[in-house]
Amino acid sequence: MPKTVGDTLIGVLNDLGMTKLKWFRHKLCERKQEPKIRRGNVEKLDPIDLADLLTRTFTEDGALDVAIEVLRAIDCHDGAKELTDFKKDYFTAQESWVMSGAAKGSALGPNNMIKDKHFVDHHRTALIDRVSQVAPILDRLLERGVITSNAYSDVRAEKTKQNRMRELIDVPLKASGSKGKDVFLDILMEQEPYLISELKGE
Repeated sequence: MPKTVGDTLIGVLNDLGMTKLKWFRHKLCERKQEPKIRRGNVEKLDPIDLADLLTRTFTEDGALDVAIEVLRAIDCHDGAKELTDFKKDYFTAQESWVMSGAAKGSALGPNNMIKDKHFVDHHRTALIDRVSQVAPILDRLLERGVITSNAYSDVRAEKTKQNRMRELIDVPLKASGSKGKDVFLDILMEQEPYLISELKGE
């Protein structure tokens, strides 16, 4: 099984040792950019919990960037290089996976855009209100690497289908960009064919 972002972060953080890990947590809380992390939320976290906090707060891509920034600030250049190399390989492979997943369904290309907005964003309200097959859609998004296991759990934790769809579209899908939304649309066409046909005016 290939290493995940979480696995790689845990490995690098674990290699820091107690003193450097404490310095990492300290520097992480000094960041000026949003979202900020409060010292009380990290001061007792071990590498596993700290990696989980990073991915939940910044998304997988953002977590790597923040970790690289902080590692460089504490002069852990080997760890920063390991994450930089991993990020390059991981997201290149993931982009190829996403593109191949989208190609299996509809090759809409530019037609996924409506008035400079992605189909998913243009029909956000209708999708939130009318999509019923939320669970299998989430399973497929996780399987194709569009959302993380943490995002999957966060969406599943919502009480209603509408709230799950709202959380899905507004948080992990927004972070995934147009390619992730293309895969989401592909899955929607499999799971909700009549709804998508109606929205497309077919």
